[in-house]
Amino acid sequence: MKLITAVVRPQELDTVHRALLAFGAPGVTVTPLLAGSLWNRHLEVYRATVLVADLLPRLRIDVLALDEDADELADLLARIGGAQPGADDTGRVWISAVEDAVRIRTGEHGEIAV
Repeated sequence: MKLITAVVRPQELDTVHRALLAFGAPGVTVTPLLAGSLWNRHLEVYRATVLVADLLPRLRIDVLALDEDADELADLLARIGGAQPGADDTGRVWISAVEDAVRIRTGEHGEIAV
């Protein structure tokens, strides 16, 4: 099993969610967060004070998938999740190995729990 994680712009959620439903992803978890990088730093002036604003609102999307679907799902998220040529920060996608998963309701372990 693999955990595919993507960090995307909030306005991309509807597009990403529709694409995951069309793919047949077993489930999705969406978490709001603040993300920053060297490329999205800018200055803001508030009451004559200059502030460095380097954290922007983003969404973290987690999808637990079978090994054979992981690469395709990651490619889908990379294509759909805010891939805008020329944009400074369009997000990230990564894949992590998952040793085990447990469905709380039934107690099932492994791929059956996905």
